[in-house]
Amino acid sequence: MASRKPVIRWCKQCRKVPAYGTYDYCSRGCATAAAGANIGRDSSFSPAGFISNVWETIKSAEVVWPEDSPSTAYSVTCKNCRSHPSTPGFEFCSRKCGQEYARAHRSAPSSPMSNRPSRSHSSRMSSDSIPAGFTRSPIPPVDPKSSAARSAAECLMCRTVPKMSGSQFCSDGCKKNAHKEAPLLLEVYSWDPKFYDIANQFATTWKEESRPPPVIRIYKIVNSKKVEDAYEDYKKAVEKQGKFSARGKAPGNENRRWHGTERKCNIGDSPENLTPCNSSQCFVCCILRMSYDVKLSTTGWFGKGIYTTATSSGSNEYVGRSPPGSNCRAMFLNRVVVGNAYILNKQQESLKGPPKGFDSVIANADQSQGLAYDELVVYKNEAIRASWLVIYG
Repeated sequence: MASRKPVIRWCKQCRKVPAYGTYDYCSRGCATAAAGANIGRDSSFSPAGFISNVWETIKSAEVVWPEDSPSTAYSVTCKNCRSHPSTPGFEFCSRKCGQEYARAHRSAPSSPMSNRPSRSHSSRMSSDSIPAGFTRSPIPPVDPKSSAARSAAECLMCRTVPKMSGSQFCSDGCKKNAHKEAPLLLEVYSWDPKFYDIANQFATTWKEESRPPPVIRIYKIVNSKKVEDAYEDYKKAVEKQGKFSARGKAPGNENRRWHGTERKCNIGDSPENLTPCNSSQCFVCCILRMSYDVKLSTTGWFGKGIYTTATSSGSNEYVGRSPPGSNCRAMFLNRVVVGNAYILNKQQESLKGPPKGFDSVIANADQSQGLAYDELVVYKNEAIRASWLVIYG
């Protein structure tokens, strides 16, 4: 009588991947998610042997899907390399294999990001954005308990380990690597709480009578360490002077504000197009490459400064039309050190900075003065940093 192949033990957390060795989970990430931030990181776990262990297990076992898994099974073996298990929900084990297969079997357009590895996709990919060569298998919608939803808690750089508290990265190492590749755009998946947070701010601050346009994509902007350090040093100096934390405010009275400007290229429309162009007329890419520069600003109602607003529809007025070949628009959500703000309600184009003892200028919306929406103006480059790039319809 022929012996029956052993049944695969599936990871108790994601229930998508075979458990590693004698463990109950497939990876440190799943063990951490199941047991808490400080549990599940067994020093004997070997990431290097994980993939080979899974594959050997699959080859010598009878594949039995968990009870709550999709009824439609997907291919176990990567369609390209034929040597690794495919990512759940896909026909390939990795993005690289998907692209290699696409190039070998059809004429695929060359990627604008071919000279830089993209961080927008990993083994868990956005359901509404599949790279060339990938075919999404039928799987249920994302739910809070799924592995896709849990990926919202994963580092935006390595897409493997959960983020540190209050950060978009899992460690100082990943944060340092991101700064080395700056300027860098890292996609925030649509099921990430941060996506909802920013999209909600965009919708609720849209003051036009028309409905707010849909937010399509959101990217975390990673600036160089030099650019970030200048901002943090300025914020600390403003905080030391004003002691805003003691008054229940953020250090330096930091706030999030919108900034709209023209985009001449299609950066951000697709996760494959994330490299800033070199056009001096594409102000979105200029800000991504060099951050804000007061010298390049035009003189507005409150002098020559960098203008932001809490009203997304107000910033939209400066975005202009979508560039050729695109149906999308782009807007920045920034961190701004407001500090001690000077309130103005009348036009003063001669201003070169706030009055002595103040750090910024705020103009509240006043229809009688022609101000349709609020304005926040800073006059120092280090007082503002672009943090998120929002792509909307």
